[in-house]
Amino acid sequence: MDKEIAVRDVASLTEPTVQQTGEKNVSITNQPGGTVNVISNYYPKNNGANAEDVIAVHSFSSEYYQLLVTCEENVFADDIITITENRALTKGIVPSEIFERCSSLTETGIEELKTFPAIICQENTELKGKANPAQWALFGYIRRVQKVGRNIKVVFKGLTPFKQQILCDKKNAVFFGLNMDCAITDLNYSAWSVHKVNVFEALDEAGIPGIPRPM
Repeated sequence: MDKEIAVRDVASLTEPTVQQTGEKNVSITNQPGGTVNVISNYYPKNNGANAEDVIAVHSFSSEYYQLLVTCEENVFADDIITITENRALTKGIVPSEIFERCSSLTETGIEELKTFPAIICQENTELKGKANPAQWALFGYIRRVQKVGRNIKVVFKGLTPFKQQILCDKKNAVFFGLNMDCAITDLNYSAWSVHKVNVFEALDEAGIPGIPRPM
């Protein structure tokens, strides 16, 4: 695969371009026609694609994806999520066939987790499957995982942002294997989980465009 072409192709799928300016909770997007939009801290930044992104996308699994939900305000500014051990890859939120090799976070397990596409988002601001219209989720991949005491730090790279409300739609939630039928949904609880779902099919069913995927 020609890396130069592949990088260009992935870059074309990661619009709109977002540049972080000034305060970490403010971003600016340049839209067609010269319009400039100021966006809240819920909008994840996008640094453009590079060779690392192309390699990561090329290795993506279509069998599993991982969901990382956090209450951290600066998650999209720092590109790091901190999750406590008791909420990271525990039984019940990881398919049984990969639990032992992935949840122990051995070097081999981490390498396998890196092949699972990731959706990163902040906790819903409301209960009962509702998100603030300003909230965004981010499709991307895991770059590094580090244990720090009883916490786990996950460094990620975002590729494509999309409205978090899409995940909250009950029909779409079925595609992603998410529970949106109770007060405290899967998006109201900070955790790191893995779902046995073809996330590319789920994203297509939900009508989310611009998602890079393996050839």
